[in-house]
Amino acid sequence: MTATATGTQSDRPRRFAFLTPEYPTELTGEGGVSSYVHKMAHLLASRGHDCTVFVVSREPGTLWDGPVKVVRVPRSRALPVRALTWVLRRFDPFGGYVVSQVATARLLAAALEAEHAMAPFDVVQSANLQVVGLYVRRREGRRHLVRISTSRLLYDASYSRGATVLSRVLELLDVRAQRRADVTYAPSAFLQRYFSERYGLPVKVVRPPMPTDVSTRAAPPPGLPERYLVHYGMLGRRKGSDVIAEALPLAWERAPDLRMVWAGPLRESALKRYSANWGERVDQVTYLGPLDKPVLYGVVAGAVASVLPSRMDNLPNTVIESLSLGVPVIGSDGASIDELVAHGRSGLLVPIGDAAALADAMVAVWQGRSFECVAPPDEMDPDRAVAALLEVAGVAPGTRLV
Repeated sequence: MTATATGTQSDRPRRFAFLTPEYPTELTGEGGVSSYVHKMAHLLASRGHDCTVFVVSREPGTLWDGPVKVVRVPRSRALPVRALTWVLRRFDPFGGYVVSQVATARLLAAALEAEHAMAPFDVVQSANLQVVGLYVRRREGRRHLVRISTSRLLYDASYSRGATVLSRVLELLDVRAQRRADVTYAPSAFLQRYFSERYGLPVKVVRPPMPTDVSTRAAPPPGLPERYLVHYGMLGRRKGSDVIAEALPLAWERAPDLRMVWAGPLRESALKRYSANWGERVDQVTYLGPLDKPVLYGVVAGAVASVLPSRMDNLPNTVIESLSLGVPVIGSDGASIDELVAHGRSGLLVPIGDAAALADAMVAVWQGRSFECVAPPDEMDPDRAVAALLEVAGVAPGTRLV
């Protein structure tokens, strides 16, 4: 099925279904997939479309997130699934969940079909995270979109553990789901190129909308330094937290008054490891832990710049949020951050994993380097982002499915 322009298609409201492993109503609601689904579902609903989210949850049931219906689908608890997951996790603590994820994908598909039988959906969009769209059936008049947010092989390679056999299995299942879908798209050209070149998939690029809630800022926590750089989000090696930890002593040699604020989940053992060589300057890094969005936005808005040197990423929300708040970004020259940050205009880009170059950039910004235009790319305007999704789904005005 493809979409072609006709001029006979009415601009009627459509029914959208989103299959996702995470959403803000759940405990697993803090990731980039959760943020995207939440933003897009609410933008579509505000324009008259009907949106239902099917999310992996601990509890069954249905609830409403404003105008968006949320169908909660518990993860598979079948005894064979639990037993095999237990065995596999002894060999691979991270990839061992593959059997549970596949079984849960079947439950999500069953919940989707139950809702479809009552009122058919026009578009089903599934995340490729945890292969939640693996069992979505092809139906006449219903488009299935897979939105790429990750590659297990690329992402696992950015951790010290590297890719595993089970990671490879999960990626092959992901590719199978993409081949069966009507359309596959990615928010970044980085992942679009990877899946297109490695697997021969016809992947499109559709940018996400910039956040619409950055104006709802709350006062930051008391006791923050007057000036600071901020590092925030899901902290850890993939996000370059270890590179910042290594760069800080180099930066302090030339800017001894430089201070940082870190915000986001981070294991205590990792924080101790990162701060081991900060010596007497350890108090110049303030760790706040996870924050509610309004408070987090207040912290980011008050920063001189955000430092977000990911080793691997996919158009990260942290970079988009920072630019939306008018805060320049010091980020990686690659991993899709270079698709958001214009070097020298909205921030500075440094080679991935290069602590010395990162220290140079941090010092330059701390000592007054200014920037011309700090904002996300124009195609991430919410109206344009919604229009792009409708077009790739084949349900924009003036299109029909053939």
